Amino acid sequence: MKRILSLLSCIALSTLYSQNWSELSDCPGGGRFWAASFQINQVLYAGTGRTAFSGNATQDTWAYDIETETWSQIADHPGGAREGCTGFSNGERGFIAFGSPFIQFTNTIHEYLPNSNEWVQKASCPASFSYSHGFVIDDNYYIGPENGTNKFYAYSIDNDLWEEKAPYPGQDRRAQVAFAAGGKGYIGMGAFVFGGSLNDFFAYTPETDSWSQIASISPASDQSSAFSINDEGYVSNVGGNFHQIFRYDAINDAWVFEASFPNGRIANATTCGINGKGYLVFGEATGQSGNQSSPKLWEFVPSDVSLKMGDVSDYHIFSIGEGRVEVRTAEGLPLLITVYSINGKLLHQQRLTSGSGQIQLPPITGVYLIGLNDEMGRTIIKKVVL
Repeated sequence: MKRILSLLSCIALSTLYSQNWSELSDCPGGGRFWAASFQINQVLYAGTGRTAFSGNATQDTWAYDIETETWSQIADHPGGAREGCTGFSNGERGFIAFGSPFIQFTNTIHEYLPNSNEWVQKASCPASFSYSHGFVIDDNYYIGPENGTNKFYAYSIDNDLWEEKAPYPGQDRRAQVAFAAGGKGYIGMGAFVFGGSLNDFFAYTPETDSWSQIASISPASDQSSAFSINDEGYVSNVGGNFHQIFRYDAINDAWVFEASFPNGRIANATTCGINGKGYLVFGEATGQSGNQSSPKLWEFVPSDVSLKMGDVSDYHIFSIGEGRVEVRTAEGLPLLITVYSINGKLLHQQRLTSGSGQIQLPPITGVYLIGLNDEMGRTIIKKVVL
């Protein structure tokens, strides 16, 4: 029985890392990569990008209504066909900026007005960008470093003004990822012109216009993307021919593995966080015939809630501090308790004969996975903080 329960734990654990993702309907506009996306209320907007490595840049743009789960085409990007644009939003207003028609970088920015289905050109940035990303804090959009320099800029959405800020302290780069969380902005990864991919990260504090270095992420990548959910930052890391989601733990200055992508590697995608969920659309999907432009839209839900297999709704796991975990169930069946590290390493196992009670864990702190198996073969795994 113990061998069977352990096998079920392994199956449930592997399921945990992929079940965060759900495939939604494909974009009717077809596949592309190096596209841009942004959010306005309950709608995801995505467009521009390149149709294939030897294909053409595009200017068509699409809207996905999360409530009705439907796509519709909106007015084309007014700057013409471009790849490597970036999108940003304060939740109520959305923009597409920068990008490249062919090789040259651009500095233009356009705001989309959903009520009239029109684009309005805004103040151009003092610098040109392409294949780069920024973040929004308090109605200000920040982007940098400029390709070839360490310059860093802020755009006031309310005042339509650009301002140069404290320079980025790391290596200048392009294709960096960026997100905002906890009142700070984070920029890292990417590649510099005459070198390989990078994995370092820096945090920006707007109040003091200052930078600080944080933990690096592994593996390095210049084809990844990032988004924020519930004021936490996530990186969709495609380095090392993988596709994994990492969450930044600001308290412990650590990157926590959250999930594996269930459908292989999709690089150069565009991502957006909306209402506690992440959305990934377009990109280069790696398949048997090589990289293909993807039209697919995926939804990501963080795994900080109970993950259940079978009818185990009466099982509950609570972290009550000082290395103690309490388990409660209405059925009273014997349980096998299994504790994994966030990376899936087995740390502890213990049986409860009554199906309820407290277990004392080794002196560990941080984020862990607690698994329950009963004699009917049912499994539940929950992420807890000890």
